[in-house]
Amino acid sequence: MKYRGRGVRFIAMGFAGLWLVSCSTLPPAPPSAPSYTAPQSKEGALAHVTSRLGQTLGQDDSAFLLIPDNEEAMNWRLALIDSAHGSVDAQYFIWKNDETSSLLLEHVFAAADRGVRVRLLVDDMFLSTGGVFTSADEAIAAISFHPNIELRLFNPGQYRDGMLGLAGNFGSNLKEYNRRMHNKLMIVDNHLAIMGGRNIGNEYFGLFEPYNFLDLDVLFGGAVVAQAAAAFDEYWNAEMAYPGAALKEVDDEGYQEVRALNQGYVTEHADLLRAYPTTPVDWSERLETLPSKMLAGYALFLQDVPVKRGEEEYRLYDILDWIVGPGGSEGIIITPYLIPVGNFLEVLESDTAKGAKISLLTSSLGSNDQTPAHSHYKKYRKKILTTGSDLFEFRREPAPEIRQYADVDPQRGEFVSLHIKAAVFDRQRCFIGSLNMDPRAVLINTENGIYIESPALCNELTGFLSSLLTPDNAWQVSEDDNGRLQ
Repeated sequence: MKYRGRGVRFIAMGFAGLWLVSCSTLPPAPPSAPSYTAPQSKEGALAHVTSRLGQTLGQDDSAFLLIPDNEEAMNWRLALIDSAHGSVDAQYFIWKNDETSSLLLEHVFAAADRGVRVRLLVDDMFLSTGGVFTSADEAIAAISFHPNIELRLFNPGQYRDGMLGLAGNFGSNLKEYNRRMHNKLMIVDNHLAIMGGRNIGNEYFGLFEPYNFLDLDVLFGGAVVAQAAAAFDEYWNAEMAYPGAALKEVDDEGYQEVRALNQGYVTEHADLLRAYPTTPVDWSERLETLPSKMLAGYALFLQDVPVKRGEEEYRLYDILDWIVGPGGSEGIIITPYLIPVGNFLEVLESDTAKGAKISLLTSSLGSNDQTPAHSHYKKYRKKILTTGSDLFEFRREPAPEIRQYADVDPQRGEFVSLHIKAAVFDRQRCFIGSLNMDPRAVLINTENGIYIESPALCNELTGFLSSLLTPDNAWQVSEDDNGRLQ
């Protein structure tokens, strides 16, 4: 039996080897010329917004708008793209092959047709092969055929055949392929930008039947936009960014086919997408009122460096001690996946020992879209409580006033899943971004986020996050008199 088992393993390895040999592989790419964020447009609606903000902001200040509502999150993206005059730069971990993704792509195509330069940087691992496009690589190459669109893949896999290719990439080069770009960012005309927890897909914009995410973005303008632009350029010009045009040879006929397929898919699903304009519209009224809704403050744009795993000199997570700062009295940390890493528990214990009230909200089993993450988290419940922190778990059926942020007509998800990654301290300073509190985010993936000092914004954020801790929206984890969790 011993040798038979070994023989079976050798046969399986042999078949795997034969399959990998026959699998389509990543073509070598010619060197990509570096490119950089276009200068701020002098004209257009977004330039007008920046001009008005400049009348009230200091030279080093910025302005911010919190976006917890999924419908608003999509509409603000569409508003920026439809109003673009010179450039659109977008960076995402996931750009799915579904209705909302196709809708956003339609607006991107329209902007490019107007002469707007578009740069799209997407992590390679989860680019879908279903939906409107049956071949992701051909679609990527066809999109890149547009003279004003360039699409690059971050850390592309060597093997390109769907899920089997994914397995081959992990099996053949686990350490390097396991490093994924989890960043989320969109910058338009170098005037306004959006970042936070949302990727591009139905569940992030309220139209997913199994569940919809409760998430958070921040729209910002002012001085910190230049930092975000430089951060985008760092990834765009990184060695790990592969030009999508090199994947396949595509001619105008192939490009036109992709355009027609995408447009047809959006038209076919117009009823599901009825909350959103399927073609560009005039957003001037929305943009005219934007400056009065934004709250001023000072900000830093922060991210991991786009290098191969193990080469970075620092991690985004390292700033958390600095954000908390000495002498803090109140802190709220929201993360869908809570698996303590490094000195996280020690920092919590130190802060509570100094009198700080620290509250943590994470997913309950019922609201978690990643069951394995919950399995790891539950081992730490008692240890977290031992730090003196308050621990809450988000309900899958929150109160109607919270649920309304997640679902978008005509869809109602079977449950609401927590996806917010944010922290606020003393109603003075906060962090919003892509960073979960788990080993993958802290140690492996690349992440980004924005650190903000603004009493007005942080007070608003504290109010929103505190509402998620109420009994209607979350269970509080505690110990009974016998030390059992309840």
